[in-house]
Amino acid sequence: MPCYIVREQDAKKLAHVEIFGTVNEKVHLSQAIKSPISHHMTAGYIRLDAGYQRYIESPVDEVDLFLEGTLTYSSESESFTARTGDIVFIPKGTKATFSTEEGCTAFYVTYPLLQETLDEIARTMQERLKFLHDPAHES
Repeated sequence: MPCYIVREQDAKKLAHVEIFGTVNEKVHLSQAIKSPISHHMTAGYIRLDAGYQRYIESPVDEVDLFLEGTLTYSSESESFTARTGDIVFIPKGTKATFSTEEGCTAFYVTYPLLQETLDEIARTMQERLKFLHDPAHES
């Protein structure tokens, strides 16, 4: 299996172009490494605009290397702020609120493959909705 490289000039372009798309109005995600390059993990850039705040239950293991700005993680057991140069590990199943006043950009790596995980979450939600709207299950 061959190795792959994303050159610095291309990586800089990825960080500022929504290749994967805008998740919502304050989250911009690009994927530099994904299927078919890797069938096991995803890597790319995430930019959170100023004022972003959201509670998340992580569906994957994730490592973030902060390139600029700050991001505060708050859970029941701890709270800390990641800054430029910091590396954060977010284990699968982590429940926390993520917020940034100034915005931030990070390089991320997820395992397993992020898109497959998001697709599985979407399928599960669709199945739940079908179940809830099925007349056979109404009381």
